[in-house]
Amino acid sequence: MSVEDRATLTHCPYCALNCGIGLETDAAGRLVGQVRWKGAPLTGGAVCSKGSTAWEQVPHPDRLTRPLVRRDGELVETTWEDALDRAAGGFRRIRDEYGADANAVLSGGSLTNEKAYLMGKFARLALRTRHVDYNGRFCMVSAGSANLQAFGLDRAMTPLSDVERADVVVVVGANLSDAYPVMLPRAIHRARQRGAQIVAVDPRFGRWVQDGDLALPIRPGTDAVLFLGLLAEVERQGLLDVDYIAERTVGFDAAIAAARRWTPELVDAETDIDAPTVRHLARMIATAGRCMILHARGAEQQTMGTTNVLAMINLALACGLPGRPGSGIDMLTGQRNGQGGREWGQRCNQLPAGRSIEDPDHRRVVAERWGVRVDDLPGAGATYVEILQMAGRREVRGLLSISNNWRISAPDLTAVDAQADALDHVVVIDPFLSESAARHATVVLPGTTFAEEEGTITTIEGRVVRCDQAVPPVPRWSDIDIIRNLAGRLGVRSHFDFVRGREVFEEMRAMSAGGPNDYSGITWERARDGVFWPCPSESHPGTPQLYTDRFAHPDGKARFVAVERVAPPVDVDDHYPYVLTTGRHLAQYLSGNQTKRIPAQQRKAPGPYAELHPETAAELGLTPDDRIVLTSRQGRSVVPWRPNAGLRPDTVFMPYHWRECNVLTSADLDPTSKIPGFKFTPVAVRRLAAIEPIDDDQDDRYDAGPVSA
Repeated sequence: MSVEDRATLTHCPYCALNCGIGLETDAAGRLVGQVRWKGAPLTGGAVCSKGSTAWEQVPHPDRLTRPLVRRDGELVETTWEDALDRAAGGFRRIRDEYGADANAVLSGGSLTNEKAYLMGKFARLALRTRHVDYNGRFCMVSAGSANLQAFGLDRAMTPLSDVERADVVVVVGANLSDAYPVMLPRAIHRARQRGAQIVAVDPRFGRWVQDGDLALPIRPGTDAVLFLGLLAEVERQGLLDVDYIAERTVGFDAAIAAARRWTPELVDAETDIDAPTVRHLARMIATAGRCMILHARGAEQQTMGTTNVLAMINLALACGLPGRPGSGIDMLTGQRNGQGGREWGQRCNQLPAGRSIEDPDHRRVVAERWGVRVDDLPGAGATYVEILQMAGRREVRGLLSISNNWRISAPDLTAVDAQADALDHVVVIDPFLSESAARHATVVLPGTTFAEEEGTITTIEGRVVRCDQAVPPVPRWSDIDIIRNLAGRLGVRSHFDFVRGREVFEEMRAMSAGGPNDYSGITWERARDGVFWPCPSESHPGTPQLYTDRFAHPDGKARFVAVERVAPPVDVDDHYPYVLTTGRHLAQYLSGNQTKRIPAQQRKAPGPYAELHPETAAELGLTPDDRIVLTSRQGRSVVPWRPNAGLRPDTVFMPYHWRECNVLTSADLDPTSKIPGFKFTPVAVRRLAAIEPIDDDQDDRYDAGPVSA
């Protein structure tokens, strides 16, 4: 019997590769393990060490099984009816007293497309608030905003299977070993075997970088300078694809005028990448038969993240890469549903299927298909960090959160605690009690895990895949049940009368028809094997490769965008001489609310730490058993340290899965994407003295708070 016959087929709940897995149940219908689904899209059922234990979260003893409400400062169990009444009643009271925009919603990039769609719809029709955003605001928005400006669409343009066909692969700000461990290191290896040149641009190199690769340890905060210089150098060497530029783009003259001053020598002075290498890399990219540029959070999670991506796109357009199989520039989405999560209307500036909340035609279409007046749709609202800041000013008083843990993941956590403390009413939907729920929640509604729900996910490539339900929800009710019942208590049940994910998916298909992100031809059955959007009819094969004939702007042409060097808002100085950058550890996921409970993952990554270059550690007089004190303008953390010779000596790395990391980062935002600058925080580092105390609040990451029956 094949795995397709004896297991429920779904996809891993962690990174955006969405590796397919089969979930096994026993005779009593209990989840007991997972098996390889060899026919799964993209990765053929291979999973990383984290994915191999994903099923263990489902029957975990820490699962919330009954709703909780806060009484006398403690969270205590109650009935579903009482919890839902309190949740809806709190939002209604705030709306009546302070207006609809005094409530807000924070949603998640790990949700299925169906739940993402429902959360955006719930914010606008049930709460009637402008303020809805999601934790993908910390991830993909710089890449998305740049792609929309340049190409008119927000999606990776070339299937990742094409990476191994490329002659040159340039990877910018991505640790493929920890963030995309199953597929991309393997594809890079196969490209190497074919003779491809691999280029890594990063202040920190992961295990995937090999001796024969061109490793460029760029100075943090200077990504745009490198790509401005490469664009100018391609012109100097006479290697522009002039026919492509003339026929398929607009705006080149302004873009090249902004880049010309960046000689290789000036690039060297800013980035620490020497002038001969700049000249060599420009020629390598421009003359490659097939070139892929892959970029991730290293370049994007900066206050100039959108500018960085636009500078990379300008180079790709100048060399004629977009629209050619085996070539192009792809964003590497991070979260499980980072792609679909930013398509289905749970962002403050967006309506479902990639429609703009400020476009009158888009608003009219959505209003008609929802059966409401256009004027009933709120306008654009605040982003994630801005919502928390509004809470601190008492402009937002009620918050609905699903699959969020701001006490770990948001920047400047000391300020965030005070901001969330100021909220009157906080309702959290989550399978586990997070640090945020333990401190701030008024009502906690037990959520479902990936094995207890059906729906769709849109992968890192833009491929829509189906997730089937293996077992009933542990808390009895699913997240869709919760949304339906809250909507009923707020007087809009008819707009949320869904029980199963496939029912929501059918409404989404109809909603997307004719829109920027058209799913209308993707049936529930077709999603089993995966279909790339846009797919406008059931006879359409889907669109793995974008832009072969035209771009998504009305005139069919891509836009060069003139960009200038933008410096970080606060730079290093004598008081804060190092740059802190953040990222993933393979064993953990986001705030760790799921993975920290899995023994195998905890053994591999039991707590926070910082990485230093061995030379830096020697200058600081550190021994292996020392703990170090990191201070920034925002906060202070004490952690053990590890040596990493693949890290720049002026740079410190911390994984963001623990509170100790984002106590240090600031809430400065990219003005376009509103992403925080997680990848650039000036810090000081010193050895912890033997008699020095550690902050009392540092070890609360495992303190879930009081819960009584």
